[in-house]
Amino acid sequence: MSPLASLRALSVVLYFGTGAAIAADGPPVTRAQPPAREAPSLQRPEPRELAPAPLRPGPVQRWAVEQVIRTVEANHPRMTALKAQRPVLDARVLTARSSIPNPSLLSDNGTAEYTYRLGLTQTLELGGKRRRRVDVAGSQLAVHDAELRILAATLRAEARRTYMEAFFAQEREAQFIELIRSIDELLGQAEALPGDIPRADVLEASTTRLRARQALEQAKFEHLQADIRLNSLLGNPPSVELELTSPARDRPPKWLDVGNDDWRNEFVTAYDHLIVEALRQRPELARLKSAREVVSQEERLARANRAPDMTVSAGPDLVPGGKPTWGAFFMVSLQVPIFNRQQGPLAEARASREQLEQEGAALAHEIARQLADAVALASFQQSQVRLYEGELLPNADAVYEDARQAFLANQSPFLVAVRAQEARVLVYLAYYRALAAYHVALAGVEQALGFPVI
Repeated sequence: MSPLASLRALSVVLYFGTGAAIAADGPPVTRAQPPAREAPSLQRPEPRELAPAPLRPGPVQRWAVEQVIRTVEANHPRMTALKAQRPVLDARVLTARSSIPNPSLLSDNGTAEYTYRLGLTQTLELGGKRRRRVDVAGSQLAVHDAELRILAATLRAEARRTYMEAFFAQEREAQFIELIRSIDELLGQAEALPGDIPRADVLEASTTRLRARQALEQAKFEHLQADIRLNSLLGNPPSVELELTSPARDRPPKWLDVGNDDWRNEFVTAYDHLIVEALRQRPELARLKSAREVVSQEERLARANRAPDMTVSAGPDLVPGGKPTWGAFFMVSLQVPIFNRQQGPLAEARASREQLEQEGAALAHEIARQLADAVALASFQQSQVRLYEGELLPNADAVYEDARQAFLANQSPFLVAVRAQEARVLVYLAYYRALAAYHVALAGVEQALGFPVI
């Protein structure tokens, strides 16, 4: 291996050895824009490892994060299955409304008295039982609506996290390729400069080269895996190729102050505002409220069931003989509620209502904790993103450009420029991590609130 080829490997490994470890922590996001460079002074075939992941046979789809969130929320199979439960609940309401007992045909014939009776028997429910059954069935609809909101919030958070994971995998692979190309450019320029590269630099490049190829190939595989997961969430076959746009410039939520660098005060202000909305709109709390209403309706039904039902029979009455006599009969029977006065159902309703009250208090406490964690992380990560965008990224670009110019002027060794590029890449990776954590924290805030806030 020539010294230049060995040095070409060095740049790849410096980035890969650190980039792979950082990527394992979370799903970063935007594509960094490296400073513009001049074309390499020497033309050579591009190494095989610089080829991007092979295109899949399916179509290419371009997505933004908000498009993915809306699509998943509307079309995910879990949402479709839960929506299909609504006709079942509507049918239960119809069942309750039509639950009027059918009449029975009565025939009473006796040879000893020569009396023949033919009539109808009808049970009359007293106490408003049918109306209470309709109320119980109808109260289940509000529970179902709350469950739809809970699932929607879960799917939105899952979609944002999965998108960020796939976007980071896409950008990490692109960063690896971009780094190697930038080092190839330096290597091409090095060939045009006088002097030899030290043997120690060659050995260092040879050692790191062994890790470079594996890191890039691993990044390609993780990119494919992330695309498969996102395709599954979108309902696409695995063959679809995804092109994901950067969410870095998306509009920040209103409750975060873009110009406030004191994330601690920003967190307190945002939390005080959001906790009121969370306790008012969180769908899990709405589901508990609807469940309490169901229990109340069931208790009213149990009280209505204590009223006795009346059975009425009526019809014509015939007494045959020498002179047949026609008449009418009328019979009434009424239950006497002595033993069964719905003691069990009423006690169960009271216990269920108390249990739901305790569950609501526990859920409100848990919501406050979840929201505090998510808002604190979002506030901190937004301050980190601002720090990188306003200070660290420009400085990293400037240091690399200074090192490159010094190398081209033959004022510093080649590895100084390579290590400056490595440091620049590490800063960009940390920026991606902060940006990814920021968007994941936003997903956590939305899930803690139960409704979109971005």
